[in-house]
Amino acid sequence: MEPPPDPPPGPAPMFPVNERIALLSQVHIGTTIPLLVLCLMPFFARMYIRIWPHSLPSASLDADIIHQLFAITDWALLEEELYFKPQLISFEETMFAVKLAYFAIPVWAIAMTLIKTSIILTLLRLPLKRSYKGMLYALLVIQLTFGTANTIYNFTKCQPFHASWDVTVKDRRCPSGETDLVVSNLMSALNIVTDLLLSVTPMFMFWNLHRPLRERILICSLTSIGLFATFASIMKVVVIAEWTTARDPWATAISIGTWTITEQFVSILAACSPSLKKPIENLLNKFGIPLVEHDPNISFMHIPPDMGSGASRRLARRRLDDGEAQLSPVPSHTATAETSRDRDAEGCGDKSLTCSVTGSTSRTALWGT
Repeated sequence: MEPPPDPPPGPAPMFPVNERIALLSQVHIGTTIPLLVLCLMPFFARMYIRIWPHSLPSASLDADIIHQLFAITDWALLEEELYFKPQLISFEETMFAVKLAYFAIPVWAIAMTLIKTSIILTLLRLPLKRSYKGMLYALLVIQLTFGTANTIYNFTKCQPFHASWDVTVKDRRCPSGETDLVVSNLMSALNIVTDLLLSVTPMFMFWNLHRPLRERILICSLTSIGLFATFASIMKVVVIAEWTTARDPWATAISIGTWTITEQFVSILAACSPSLKKPIENLLNKFGIPLVEHDPNISFMHIPPDMGSGASRRLARRRLDDGEAQLSPVPSHTATAETSRDRDAEGCGDKSLTCSVTGSTSRTALWGT
C-alpha cells in the first residue's frame, strides 16, 4: 500500500471568503477612496491658508496634520481584511487581518479625538462670548478624556496583550464582548453629540451675522458637513450592535470598517471645509454671482491674533451696550475709500466676524454678549 501524498506546500486554507464579503470589500473601496481624495482637497487648502504667505503655527494646525496621518493609517490597517473575490484564506492570514483591525480601534479613537480637538481649537480662535467658549472648553476636556481612556482600555484590557486578537492563547483574560460593546458605544455616542454641537452651533453663530444671505448660506452649508459624520456614526453604532449576533462576523466587520472610515474622512472634510469658502467665492464671482459687494475676507480660518484679547471683547461689548455699530477708524486718503468704509460698517452692523479692506489694515467687530 502506497503512503498518502504529501500535503501541498504552504499553510492550508481555513477560512472561506464568500460573495458577500467580496461585495462589501468592493463597496468599502468604492466609498472610502473617493472620500479620502475629497477630504485631502480642503486639508491642503487649509494648510495653504495657514502657512502662505506667512506661516501661522498653532495647535489646531498641528492637530490637523496629525489627525490626517492617523486617519489614513486607520484606513490602511483595515484594508487587510478586504478580499474582492470568493476564496479560501489561511488561518495565519485571518489572524493577521484581525490583529491589524484590532490596532485600528485605538488609532480611530486618537484620530477622532484630534479631529474634534482641531475643530474646537479653530472655533476658540473666534472672539466668542464666554458662554460659547465655556462650552467649547468643556467639550475639549471631555473629548480628550474619553479619547485617552478609550486608547488605554484597548491596550490594557487583555492579559497577555496579544490575547486581544489571538484566540489561540489558552490563559487569556479579557472583558466580555458586552463590555467592549458598551465602551465602543460610549465613544460613538460622544462623537455623535460633539458632531451635532460642532456642526449646529457654528451654523447658528454665522447665520446671526449681519452678512448677505448668500454668504451666510455658503458658510452654514460648509459647517453643516459635520452632520454627515453624525449619520455615519449612528450607522456604525447600529452595525456594531448587530456584530455580536451576526451570522457572518467578517462581513459585519467590513461594514463597521466602512462606516468608521466614512466617519473619519467626513469629519476631516468638515474640519477643513471652511478653507473652501474663499475658492468657492472666487468661483462664483467668475460666473457673476458675488456673495458680497466688497471683499470682506470672512473666514474663521483667518482670524487676527488680537481679536481674541479680553480688551477687544470688552471694547466691543461696551459699544454694543451703547447701541452703536462702530468699527475702528481706518485711514482713508480718497473719497472712494471713505465710501467703501461706510458700506462695510453698514454691512457689519453689530454682529460681524472680520471685515477686511484692501491692504494691511483690517477692522474687527465682535459678537455681542
